Amino acid sequence: MKAVVLAAGKGTRLQSVTAALPKPMLTVGGRPVIDRVLSLLSANGVREVFINLHHRKEAITAYCGKGERWGLRIRYAVEPELLGTAGAVRNFGEHLRGAPFFVVYGDNYLECDLSDLSDFHREREATATIALFKKDDVTGCGVVELDPDGRVIRFVEKPQPEEAFSNLVNGGVYVLSPSILPLIPDRVPCDFGHDVLPALAASGYPVYGVVMKGAVWAIDTPALYQKLRDRMANEPA
Repeated sequence: MKAVVLAAGKGTRLQSVTAALPKPMLTVGGRPVIDRVLSLLSANGVREVFINLHHRKEAITAYCGKGERWGLRIRYAVEPELLGTAGAVRNFGEHLRGAPFFVVYGDNYLECDLSDLSDFHREREATATIALFKKDDVTGCGVVELDPDGRVIRFVEKPQPEEAFSNLVNGGVYVLSPSILPLIPDRVPCDFGHDVLPALAASGYPVYGVVMKGAVWAIDTPALYQKLRDRMANEPA
């Protein structure tokens, strides 16, 4: 199986720590977040990974290399202009035909098993399947509502607090079928949360969500990053 790891963002809300490093290279529990992401993908049967780069790209290429330490083959694409999460996948499109593939946001710390997500996607013959997590506070998240069969009936990116209609949030992990590639709008930037998934669900395409066992930890702000670091420091050895 193949995967796209999104690693090009500037991390502007973390500028105090991302001026010299891209967000996926921030350390949690003694290892960069992207190390955790690549280990998780390898453990779930991925063997080929495509990583997009922009801000401080040399830090990621120097650390990840060709992917041997994870049993992976890694290819990179540098984006002089940020293409957005969906635009990055569209850019890798020629390498993603033939079978479903993962897309993972490289700056999220994940504690979950991805096998249920890929199995569900194949069983439903979905266009897209989203890893969802339950959160009490959905501020700043993509919020999703499912029908009883797990089909997405609503997806709103970062609704106002009073407009939140669910406690299920987009965890930044997808399984996508190659059939989604021609459906990604040809605009720059193009984002899954804003431009692709809500439109596909509203148009009746088979977009599903799976509520994952485990957790996702965003590190979008200094406070969130410190909270995760404190949690990992308090974990038993």
